[in-house]
Amino acid sequence: MNTLTSIVSTVLMLALAPLFIGCVRKFKAWLGNRRGAPVITPYRSLATLLRKEMTVSEHTSWVFRAAPYVVLSIAVLVAIFVPTVFASSSATGNLFLISALLMVGAGALVMGGMDAASAFGGMGSSREMTIAMLTEPCLIVVIAALGSVTGSWNAGGVVQAMAGAPWWFVHPFLIFTFAAFAMIVLAEGARYPVDNPTTHLELTMVHEAMVLEYSGPYLAMLEYASMLKFAVLALWAANLVVPYGILGAGASLLSGVVVFAAKFIVVAFLTALLESMVAKMRFYRLQEYFTTAYLLAFFGLILSLIF
Repeated sequence: MNTLTSIVSTVLMLALAPLFIGCVRKFKAWLGNRRGAPVITPYRSLATLLRKEMTVSEHTSWVFRAAPYVVLSIAVLVAIFVPTVFASSSATGNLFLISALLMVGAGALVMGGMDAASAFGGMGSSREMTIAMLTEPCLIVVIAALGSVTGSWNAGGVVQAMAGAPWWFVHPFLIFTFAAFAMIVLAEGARYPVDNPTTHLELTMVHEAMVLEYSGPYLAMLEYASMLKFAVLALWAANLVVPYGILGAGASLLSGVVVFAAKFIVVAFLTALLESMVAKMRFYRLQEYFTTAYLLAFFGLILSLIF
């Protein structure tokens, strides 16, 4: 039963990831006093890309062609292992495995961006590796804090343990850990203030620079993988902060669906609100951003070990 529920929740996330991005864009348009595109626009964009013919440079190798498949596969695995709708210790992944998968996905995207030997691809790949190098230590410290508090190194086990007792009473210092994790999610999702997901200005591109040489179905795979990864990580963060109403953690089917829908909308709105309030940071100032995230995560870890 746990496996079946996990499969259903994974399929649900695979279907709703573009809708999550569409909601973020819609809320951001409303906050800017604009009407905005329909929330189903990401689905239309992906369908359009799938119908287009691919243009692949003759100077690329198999690495360029393999990268979209690897990146998409990693995003799907993360969606399987991360508890978004259903939390179970036997049907979700190890925290360190999830961290490693994120790094493998970033590495595959970097290799694909560099293989075309374009100026933009090399620039974006270099920046992405720098961001990944700064993100990974923060994520490891966040994982250590969550594991030490809950006694579990499994993503589903952590959520179940958090749902068993209100962390804001039992472990209030986890607010530092969650703040650091939120900053990591923004970096992994290529969102403000680390990256601008809609830019085509060479001075600010990171993710877009790496996929600039891709087109057609390859580009659709990469764009969908980016949507899926951000949606899954953002909802995982929401489940950690508010670990209630999750199937497998004491919630009924009806309450689980209602709470998931509420988290879906609230997280999308908060993402849009943040992106409407802050500007993208200069690349050479990102060390300040990640230093802040690391210090928050480290402070949360020290307090978890003390108390």
